[in-house]
Parts: sequence; C-alpha cells; structure tokens
Amino acid sequence: MHSVASHPPGLGFLVDPQGISASCRSDVFLQKTIDTLSERRALDVLDYPGTTGRAPMLVAYGAGDAEWGILIREHGTGDAGAGRPPVATLCALLARLADQRDFAGTVFAEVALALRAAHAPGQARGPAWRIPGGLAPWQSERVLAWMEERLDTAFTSAEVAALVGMSAGHFTRAFRVTQGISPRQWILRRRVERAQALLFAPGVSLTEVALSCGFSEQSHFTRVFTRMVGVPPGAWRRRLGMTRADSVS
Repeated sequence: MHSVASHPPGLGFLVDPQGISASCRSDVFLQKTIDTLSERRALDVLDYPGTTGRAPMLVAYGAGDAEWGILIREHGTGDAGAGRPPVATLCALLARLADQRDFAGTVFAEVALALRAAHAPGQARGPAWRIPGGLAPWQSERVLAWMEERLDTAFTSAEVAALVGMSAGHFTRAFRVTQGISPRQWILRRRVERAQALLFAPGVSLTEVALSCGFSEQSHFTRVFTRMVGVPPGAWRRRLGMTRADSVS
C-alpha cells in the first residue's frame, strides 16, 4: 500500500467486472474514492516506464461502488521497451486507451481486468461472510488460493473438496452458491484472465500461453478463450495493437 497524497490522479475510471464495462468519472469521484480506498487499505500504486508526462490515473473496480483500486503512474525511467513485464505493459496500454478521444469502455475494461489478474488475482475472490448453503470464508479462501497456485496443472473437484473436508458433490454445490459459478467455470475463467495478461508479453506464442495457463492444447485454449471473451486470442491480441510473436508473414 502506498501514500498517494502527493500524487493526485488526473483521470479516474470505474470498471464493472460483472458487466465488463468502464466509465470515466468526475473529480468528485476521484477524491472520494481515493479517500475511501486508502482508509480501507484497498488501494495499490503501480509505476511503469514512461516519459510522456501523463498525470497519475485511478482505475477502480466495482459494480456501482469502488471496492478496490490501482493508481497507475509513470516514473519516467524509460520508454515503452519491448522487454517490460506484462503488468507494466498493461499499465501503459491503459494510459494510451484513456488518451483516446473515442473512449472504448469495453476494451478499457478488458485490459483493466487483465491488469487485475496479473497484479492481484486475489481481488476476484468471494465475500467475507458466509452465504447460506455456501462456503465459509476460510473455506473459500483456502480453496481459491490452492486452485490459483495450480492453474497450470490438472486437478479434480474431489482434491479441492478434500481441503475443506467435503465430498465433491457437496463442495461443488457450496462453491456455486458462494461464487455464482461452478469450480470448473471458475478455473477456466481464471485461466483465461491469466492468458489475457500473458498475451501482452512480447515473444510469447499462443501455444506457450495455452500451456502456461493449464490448457493441454492450443485448440482447446482457443475455444475456451473465444467462448468467454468473444474473439479468439490472436484476434484479441491484434485488436489491442500488440505484436503477435507467432504471426504469419
């Protein structure tokens, strides 16, 4: 967590993860949100190389109210270099998207969600209270952390259920109540979110991305990605102006 008092943001955006949309917000939203998130210790600061002189930018996440946020800042130590890690690349891309006259909320939201997945995947977790019929907070925390660490491997619902002393069937029902989706759907969604972050890394092919995210074949990865995102991974990468490492000349 970082102090932001000496670095007031120039722009603020609220990203709705449920509707996959983003909207530019007013100065009132900026100040109120900065204060609220700082008090909750729910605000991170990310610096990325750049020398354009852009003011810091707030990207907050939530459906209606901001629940967590990132303050994105240039630190002026370099250009857009091809060797930057995915998080820095995503920050720079968000800044460029925000500068566009015709603000594309859906595209901005997709990149912002990819940034969240790359920087702090735990922010996509469930509520801090128990929903009737769902998992207890400690159960949810344990199984999500365990699955997050194994996204690139294969495992069964029974293995996850054993972590919290449940049968596979009982666990699957309780997980769905808590998260709104099945364990398998959650895993696939997180793998796709991780893939979106990796697609920004120069020199990484689609096959490498697929294997790094737990897909045994690129074709399976492409089908799942297309179903969840709406376009194939290669087209998604090109739409955001990134250079494909596996392009065909």
